[in-house]
Amino acid sequence: MADNIVHALQNISLHRSGRRRRRRRRPRELYILRGLPGSGKSVLARQIKNNYGQAEIFSTDDYFRDENGHYRFKASLLKRAHKWNQMRAREAMEDGESPIIIDNTNIHLWEMKPYVEMALEFRYHVFFREPETSWKRDVFKLQSRTKYKIPERTIQRMHDEFEEVYNIHDVLQSSRPYW
Repeated sequence: MADNIVHALQNISLHRSGRRRRRRRRPRELYILRGLPGSGKSVLARQIKNNYGQAEIFSTDDYFRDENGHYRFKASLLKRAHKWNQMRAREAMEDGESPIIIDNTNIHLWEMKPYVEMALEFRYHVFFREPETSWKRDVFKLQSRTKYKIPERTIQRMHDEFEEVYNIHDVLQSSRPYW
């Protein structure tokens, strides 16, 4: 009798007839990193990339690197640099690349809004991540660790203005202040 049951079960198809089986795709993922300069965002970006084996990392800082990799920041170009980084992220999302990692300070909620809106448009899951370093809020230690020798007063200002994100709606409802 058991042999009859096994034989009968071998002929049963669990797929609906006439329908092609769809391959399950991994969900598209966007990681928005945030934290003060020197807190370990770039290390976290590389860790996430290594966990997946591949990922695209987009940083506005890359706009200020010359062909030899030297960093030359110009505050007057910061708005243009952010637009450039957003454009690169959009192109990657249009191509369906995943995961995508945004490696910026993202101190204010409104700074993340363009990335979140794109993620929703292209059906990405959004994750907000901060480094878990012990010095991530220690302004003096951060200043000594930053790659670009950002002044302590600038890091202190960023620290004072850092906005917590609790969910995606916080970001979507944010707006850039007009100074």
